[in-house]
Amino acid sequence: MTDDSSMNAYDIPYYLDYLPAALLQKLEDNGESVDGVPGLKVAPGLVESFPKLESAEALNFVCELYRRTRAELRRVLEQRRADRDFIDKIVAAAVETNAALDYLSPEYKTPLGHVDASGRIVIGPLPGSASTPRTKVETPDFLKGMQVTLFGPPDTEKMSINAMNAWHRRLPGESALVAELVEASGANPRWGADNEDSKTPIMRDFLRATNNLSACFEKTLSFTQEDAKNPAKTKTYSLQKEHLSNPIKRIPGLALPDGNHLLDGNPLPLHLFDFALHLYFNWRLEEALVFYLPKLENEEEAAYIKTMIAEAERMLVELHPEYRPGNIRLFVVFENPRAIFRIREMAEALQPYFLGGSLGWHDFLASTARLLRNDPRYRIPIKADPDIVINHIKESHEILVSALAPINAIAIGGMYGVLYESGNPASFEVSMVGYIKDVVTQLKRGLDGFWVAHPDFVRTGIALVEAFRRWDSEGDADVLERLIAELVPDAVERSALLEFVFGDDVDGLREDDPNYLRAVLAASIEKSDVMENHDPREVRYNIFQAVQYLADWLRGNGCVALPATKKNARGKDVFVRIMDDLATTERSRWELWAEAAHGRVSEEIFEQILAEELEFIRNGEDTETRRVEVRWDGEAARWYPTAERLLRKLVLSANPPEFVTEWMLPFTLDYVRDAENPWETLREICPEHEIFSR
Repeated sequence: MTDDSSMNAYDIPYYLDYLPAALLQKLEDNGESVDGVPGLKVAPGLVESFPKLESAEALNFVCELYRRTRAELRRVLEQRRADRDFIDKIVAAAVETNAALDYLSPEYKTPLGHVDASGRIVIGPLPGSASTPRTKVETPDFLKGMQVTLFGPPDTEKMSINAMNAWHRRLPGESALVAELVEASGANPRWGADNEDSKTPIMRDFLRATNNLSACFEKTLSFTQEDAKNPAKTKTYSLQKEHLSNPIKRIPGLALPDGNHLLDGNPLPLHLFDFALHLYFNWRLEEALVFYLPKLENEEEAAYIKTMIAEAERMLVELHPEYRPGNIRLFVVFENPRAIFRIREMAEALQPYFLGGSLGWHDFLASTARLLRNDPRYRIPIKADPDIVINHIKESHEILVSALAPINAIAIGGMYGVLYESGNPASFEVSMVGYIKDVVTQLKRGLDGFWVAHPDFVRTGIALVEAFRRWDSEGDADVLERLIAELVPDAVERSALLEFVFGDDVDGLREDDPNYLRAVLAASIEKSDVMENHDPREVRYNIFQAVQYLADWLRGNGCVALPATKKNARGKDVFVRIMDDLATTERSRWELWAEAAHGRVSEEIFEQILAEELEFIRNGEDTETRRVEVRWDGEAARWYPTAERLLRKLVLSANPPEFVTEWMLPFTLDYVRDAENPWETLREICPEHEIFSR
């Protein structure tokens, strides 16, 4: 593809929603030039701190890839914006007609299947899609087999080493059966090395993560930690010799710009910067060339990604003639209501790079809530529902499997993030019950694996898959029963669990049902059977979790295990932790927004609960089942007032942003976050901005 020199003042106007022009000008004025890279300004100190990654050679590679692909990226992002407006108008126009209909009536109007002025179906399946000839996928040997994937960022050496060594992380008292099943499986775990939802996009952290991940592939990463109480003592962390996890790098989505690298005043796309830099330094290692792609919405955006990769490979061949194009492999995270209906088309558009896909259900639900925000009767499945995956994601799982299995592609489920409290047997047991139900449900539906949020779940997950395989393919239920008995020793808990495991899956809708497409989006719930979305308990839970997460994100942590409770078989609330990342907070704020915008939760009630939760967090007075994880002290105390303001505006704004990062990204920039008052600094720079000016 050739460069498009006809760009307007800004190459990609979409990025101005994240980085306003006035802020970009300030960053340009404050940036440092790089010798040998004309037109590039880099945030102060980055070149000095990371001389290898920020070398002229590497940055020229990134900049040239941007020049070759920016025109197509601009087109797909502008089309994404136009499609949002189209869907919003369709949904709003149907409100009056739908008011007279039963919510589950076949006549209930949705945006599914509507055609825009150019003849495109904006959301929904394409006619004849299932019968279109498609390209088969060839999976590299190192990625064959079960897909038990730990997800987390490579922020620090210690985190990266723990992720790489997850196969070796045995729980205290691990049984001989678990050890036997793990060994017999022959499986190594995967590690989703995440530079997206579980990572605050602070550039210094991004670059450290890039170094850490490269050292993981080279198997050279090590780390020595001093004992805080006795500095003379140290502990060294290093990679094991065998059974290391296979890292798979997840890059950011298309929407995020990089305010730390400005080319002729334009922010480089963060996904392109992250991808290109990793490729430039790791092109020799086939195992390093596997990527997770988040938040793609359709085959048009997939085609852009193929263009970006093909151009990058052509540039690599120019630099290194021995490089073989086609070595790159891609997993797509199908986490958007538009993408779920275009899996076949997106897979084909990404050939020869496509390898498989997963279903990121938190973002999937949040994005659905965004698209249906003008429908006052739509309800997102509540966050407190422990069985969302079981009861509301079946049709999506089946679509994923039916689209990918015929081409031999890998189909992976979603995340299990209910963590137990160490040393609390009841917490461990209730966490294991949920984990086993989630894993077995996804395996019954034909998925090849799933994600977990903590290394402690990796070996158990591998053992569960192996035990399930023996039952499913060999009819041997004894091993699975014994494994469950060891993980869940309480007879009351185990009885209901065994009935679930060996019973049938929940009923789903057939493809010929008039509400099938709505069920795929989990958009056929008029009233939750757990509790109402506007129930004060659900509102309080969402506020409590979201405001802590926002404060933690702002201070630089993209994932945090937040306190919660889960009911056991006896109906008692048991303390657990829920691993939250940006996706879980997106679904929380859209649920809160819908209840406030459609009049089911008043502004007064929201403000009252927000004030109460902030007071509880500020006081830090924990109870047996209600605790604060992100304490109001240190760096978090500096960011809690900003988190409060952001959450209030996210919930009460008439027109909230597409993604939370649209308002939060400026706080990741050193120029802003190092200021005495970051919010006031942004208000001075952007006095007419819809949020920072208030």
